[in-house]
Amino acid sequence: MNARRLLVTATAVLVVASVVAQQKQGHASAPFKKNLGKMSVIDSTKLRVWYAMNADSLLDMNTYVDYQRLDVGDSISRYYSWFVFNSDSLIKEWRKQNPKAQSVPSWRGPGGKNKNLYIQYQYSDLYIQNGHLTEYACMPSRLERYNGRYTEEYPLQNWNISFEIQELLGYTCQKATCHFRGRNYVAWFAPDIPVRQGPWKLGGLPGLILKAHDTDSLYTFEAVKVETGKHPIICYEYKDYKEYPRTEIQKNQKRFTENWPKSVGWRKGTIMPDGSVKLSDEITSIHTPYEPLELE
Repeated sequence: MNARRLLVTATAVLVVASVVAQQKQGHASAPFKKNLGKMSVIDSTKLRVWYAMNADSLLDMNTYVDYQRLDVGDSISRYYSWFVFNSDSLIKEWRKQNPKAQSVPSWRGPGGKNKNLYIQYQYSDLYIQNGHLTEYACMPSRLERYNGRYTEEYPLQNWNISFEIQELLGYTCQKATCHFRGRNYVAWFAPDIPVRQGPWKLGGLPGLILKAHDTDSLYTFEAVKVETGKHPIICYEYKDYKEYPRTEIQKNQKRFTENWPKSVGWRKGTIMPDGSVKLSDEITSIHTPYEPLELE
């Protein structure tokens, strides 16, 4: 059965490779579980911002690559994928209701247009506290042993603010640009929301960033909702997440995403006349282009 699954999966990778290559987001299978361990409440929100990542239409979450949330607390902020968080929560509830089930769903709830694909920005949790950013990076399926974490100073961008303005969600936003780790960015921030944060690792402006993209338009983040009120900010144990240098984690993310079959050691298989599968010693290698945000 495992050999058959191996063959089918490898074939599926071949079929979709040309399509995914156009997106320059590689092709790796999303992790089945993040192995986060127990969770605890570490703060409560004073502001919650919802961002559409790489959306075809802001009105339809099914066209998003990811739906992400920024939870801003008094002392801690968290940036994470709502798609993944919601699915994990629903699966946890499903397991409680089905304790004798032999298998567990791999995904529940909305997941956007690529829910079975691994996107490193969807499977990373960011925490901001005391001027530092900590990232917990979950790796693709079958490579979770490389899950890693690191901490660095935050924010890290030097912005140039212009007088251009744009209305977003009823707020008058100003334009700002910067160069950050190999890419140029354009951001629109709202001075009326005095939060020096934004999507992903972008922040440090005198107002909340509501929209941002790199100038190659590979990645876009746009706020679709801003909420006030108290909500719990969750932190997991992040069990088995090992500490690595940032550059090593990102090197793993890139090579795993560019050639997932080779990274997990898929072997080519042949279906024999008796229905069995004979595996060769040759590792399947399928390279698909991938463009990460950070180039250095």
